[in-house]
Formats: sequence, structure tokens, C-alpha cells
Amino acid sequence: MNTVVKNGLIRLRASQPFNALATSGLKGIFDATGLKSEFVIRHLHRMGTVECDLPNRRKLRVWSKADDWVSNQLYWRGWQGYEPETASLFLQYASRSNVTIDVGAYVGFFTLLAAHANPAGRVFSFEPLAPVYDRLRRNIELNELTNVECINAAVGEGEATADFFHIANGLPTSSSLSHEFMSTANDLTSSSVKVVTLDTFAANRGLKQVDLLKIDTESTEPDVLRGAAKLLARDRPNIFCEVLKGRGAEGLLEKILKPLGYRFYLLTPEGAQARERIEGHPEWLNYLFATEEPGNAGLRQAEQAKA
Repeated sequence: MNTVVKNGLIRLRASQPFNALATSGLKGIFDATGLKSEFVIRHLHRMGTVECDLPNRRKLRVWSKADDWVSNQLYWRGWQGYEPETASLFLQYASRSNVTIDVGAYVGFFTLLAAHANPAGRVFSFEPLAPVYDRLRRNIELNELTNVECINAAVGEGEATADFFHIANGLPTSSSLSHEFMSTANDLTSSSVKVVTLDTFAANRGLKQVDLLKIDTESTEPDVLRGAAKLLARDRPNIFCEVLKGRGAEGLLEKILKPLGYRFYLLTPEGAQARERIEGHPEWLNYLFATEEPGNAGLRQAEQAKA
């Protein structure tokens, strides 16, 4: 029976006006009763524009063809619905960041958070895969943001042109420069993409200080940081970074970050938890790498802003 219902919901989410009527009706019931159906949330994706109220009274908007997981979570659960253990803390850091770089932006959720958190700041958003990049650009335009620059490139250890691996159709939730990481995906293909380093990018843009990095590149995060060696040594930016368990990045990240005085915080529903070592978690995927404890870093940045 579940299979029949699931297939019906999948067909429904691709048609209008039925998608709008069904999702709006069910969301109204959920909001009124406080109930949630994980089955419905998983399989009945919202089509069209999704709008969320942020704590600073700005509105975050994303557009979807019912084909990306991020917008669906935001629709059903609100602005913290996607990676809630990370979103709130990221918004706090981004509100104090004058320059934020989002590497592996996908459809732009964290880019949008950063741009709305500090409209006076600058946000640079990297996404190499053409159809995803187009969606990213559409979401930036939908939010009428003028402080974001989107870059259609991957970020790595060196300047190059490389194969970028992804599934053949749609907006893949996983894609990577690493063939090993993507090798088990069905219908795997690749696209040739430009690869840049953050050191070269920052130099070319004349960025004197980078305050915040967010990195999600499906196991190649150490390459991103190796290509940002000068930037890290100069600025010690706060870093929100995905760390996938068992993918070999943990020790490489430690080798890069420990000599620079970084501390490691696993982001969980209970908050940022200090860790002596970087170890991927089976459920909570993101770390904060910082040279100060989260609370102290906020106070220091606030004092610098007043000065």
C-alpha cells in the first residue's frame, strides 16, 4: 500500500494546480495541529516558490520544480528545516561576516542565509554543475540580492580543468570531483568543469580578509583547504565544513588545521560539541572549525565591528 501511495504522491508533486492545492492543504493541517507526516514530507515535494521568515525579519525564497531536497525541507519545516543543527549557528556567524565564501553551494541555501544575514557583506558562491548553477542564480535573483557573486566553477588544490562526476539527469544531491566517491552512483556521468583555488580567487578579487567559509564538496574538502593555504594562514576564517564518515578526509583536515590553531566542533541538535579529533558522524555531517570557542568568537567579532 505504501508503494501505491508513494507513487501517487510522486506523480502529484509534478502537476499543477494539484501540487499547490495538496501541499498547501496538508501544510495548513500540519501547522494547525502541530502534527507532521514524515512520509508526506519525504514524498510530496512542493513545486514553485518556497518562502521562509528569517529571525531578522527578512524573507528567504527558493524556487523548485519539486526536484530538490533543500526547498522541500524548508517548505514543510521552516528556515531551519534543512540541516537544522548547522543553519542557526551559521546564520549567527554570517551576520558578523563581511566576506563569506560558499564552496559547493548547490541551490544556494547557505549562500542565501549569509547574504540575508548581513546585506552589507559580500558573499561568493561556487557551484560547478551547469543545471544546479542555473538554479542557484535563479534563487539569488528571486531574493533580489545584490551582495552575491556566483562563480560557475569547482574549488580545489590547483587551477585546472577536470571531470566533475554526477548523475545524468536532474539536480543531483551528490556530485564531486572525486570519482571514487561517486563510483557507486547509478547512471553516473561527468562534465568538464573549471577548477580554481581560493588563494588565487581571493588575490584576483583583492579580498583583504575572508571571515567565513562554508565547504561541502563530497569528500574533497581537504583539497579545497590546501588550495587556500595562504588565506587560512592570513585570515583564520571560521569554517563550516561537511565531514563524511569513512571517506578519508578526517586525518587530512586535521593535518591542515591543527598547526593553524583551529579547534573542532561537531554540530549536533544539542549545539556545537568540542572534539579532540575530527571524526565523521553517521548522522550529523557538519563541523565548525574555529580558532576560538563559538561564544568567544561572537564577542570578539562584535567588538571588532564596533571599533
